Amino acid sequence: MAPFVATLGYRFNTESDFVDEVLASELEILEQTGDVYCPCRMRTGDPKEDLKIVCPCIPFYLGQFAAMRKCWCGLFIRTDVKDGAELIGVIEEPEPGAPVDVPVCRAADLGPGQLRHVKVGKQDIAIARVGDDFYALSNVCRHAFAQLADGVLEGHEVMCPWHGWRYDVRNGTTDHPDADVKTYPTFVKDGLVFVTVE
Repeated sequence: MAPFVATLGYRFNTESDFVDEVLASELEILEQTGDVYCPCRMRTGDPKEDLKIVCPCIPFYLGQFAAMRKCWCGLFIRTDVKDGAELIGVIEEPEPGAPVDVPVCRAADLGPGQLRHVKVGKQDIAIARVGDDFYALSNVCRHAFAQLADGVLEGHEVMCPWHGWRYDVRNGTTDHPDADVKTYPTFVKDGLVFVTVE
């Protein structure tokens, strides 16, 4: 689990006794159910919904967890948290619409000229790397709804893979009327790419 969550900007909680307790609970759940469900979440019986609470469930709740700086139970904390003890247990979620800086990938995992699709909550976002700069924009072409992250990046323009519409990754503009896409602020900190979402 540790190598995977590290790619998302998380690590095990610093409270080792707590980590051992949660992992022991997950092992019991694994023996009973055949999967490692989060011990602090209730299963619904719907396999599609329950998939979202298999540990680690960080990819399904990127925005919420980034704001809380931990997963639901606190087994995993963001790498920028010094003391995980303060994050054990239930924590108030941020107000809806409040800006949240979400770690989406390691900078080293996206080479210059590459694109990657990430999902933050219900938002599909394309991450583009141009040189040492990172940009984030809506992943859906406004023409025929193709995934821009599947396109080609030429300089600061991503070309839609279906019909070649071009979008500027810096501001989401295109030369087609009323077809610009949303962009998101990005920054790199401690080797992680962050996208600010609301």
